Amino acid sequence: MEDVCNTILESLQYPSDSDPIHECGTAATSLVSRRPHDLIRLAHDKIHSFPFSNVPVCWRRLYTDASIAKAILAIRSHLANAHESASKDNEWMTDIVKILDMALIMAGAPLRQSMVEDLIAALQKHSSPERLSKRRRVEDSFPICELSAPDIRFPIPSHSRISMSEFEKHLKDPSPLIIQNALTHWPALHERPWKSPAYFMEKTFGGRRLIPVEIGRSYTDEGWGQSIITFKDFMQKYLLNEGQAEKTGYLAQHDLFSQIPSLRNDISIPDYCYTSPPPPPAGTPQADKDIPHLAEPLLNAWFGPAGTISPLHTDPYHNILCQVVGKKYVRLYNPHESEKLYPRGVEDGGIDMGNTSQVDVEAVKQEGVPGTQFPLFREATYVETILSEGECVYIPVGWWHYVRSLTVSFSVSFWWN
Repeated sequence: MEDVCNTILESLQYPSDSDPIHECGTAATSLVSRRPHDLIRLAHDKIHSFPFSNVPVCWRRLYTDASIAKAILAIRSHLANAHESASKDNEWMTDIVKILDMALIMAGAPLRQSMVEDLIAALQKHSSPERLSKRRRVEDSFPICELSAPDIRFPIPSHSRISMSEFEKHLKDPSPLIIQNALTHWPALHERPWKSPAYFMEKTFGGRRLIPVEIGRSYTDEGWGQSIITFKDFMQKYLLNEGQAEKTGYLAQHDLFSQIPSLRNDISIPDYCYTSPPPPPAGTPQADKDIPHLAEPLLNAWFGPAGTISPLHTDPYHNILCQVVGKKYVRLYNPHESEKLYPRGVEDGGIDMGNTSQVDVEAVKQEGVPGTQFPLFREATYVETILSEGECVYIPVGWWHYVRSLTVSFSVSFWWN
């Protein structure tokens, strides 16, 4: 542990000449190992004074290096005083993991992701094994609670393990497609099962790893918010004690796999994501937008209890949504139906919500279509499916989609263009 700390701290003290951290000024960089807490506060204020996409990299770098230095100083302090502590558990590590995960979540840890992972791995190696309660060791699965599934009236066409050449032909006139048997080789479905709470506890350092969680039914609802909590708290409050939390908690659209690379090893990018799909159809909302080219597919995790909702919206990339745990109801609308779906437009604060519909699909399903407020919605045609474990759904760019989990569910989305 001490050797790892010494090596990393030396790297922090001598950044390369081309490192963007130098743009923060010598006064700041010279204090990384002496006053990391003050530098974290400074960088935090700078990061929050810009939209995240416009934050100068130097402040993200400073936040990251100061966080790593603060964690190392805390580790050294504990090791120096360990003989005086009567505690035999690993709780002293929780605060250190929090510091490091905040660097990953808040700043992205540019140029330092592997360094953060090395520190966390060293901490895990230094810790003693931890286990779930006896009850959870016996019942190592998520609660069986399945919401009633709607009747499928307009099914999405399905294909069993479509070949690359067949998929490329399909892309000439892209439409939604269910792909069967494309994930059979994923360890997440077999020897490293994501349906096991104990496995996630192991991969998240006894549940200490932090994750951003959406609190509330949908991001379009009043009272919706976000919170950064430990993986353990997320599972215990929202998954293992399903139905007892006042609000829904959802790990949604988070790049969990760059934060915890060992989970990335449990899955693989579908070969279909290395095709060259067409741009958004002319005359549709995404057609006139300047969407950057992706060098590699974007991966995001979607993990939550039954009842989580992604409201009716559209994305600027082609998407293959893979279901690893549980079931989801998925409804898709052609982009040419956009006018009937009542896009939101620019809202308070200048936020462009034009990719999200004003229509609450769940309320419509329960109460019937509100004929006066959204009269054209009843005319919009759609296709739908119940997406089960091991299945994928291809969602072409620009297609509107509404998604609702019917059980505890873990999905992975792969965006590409």
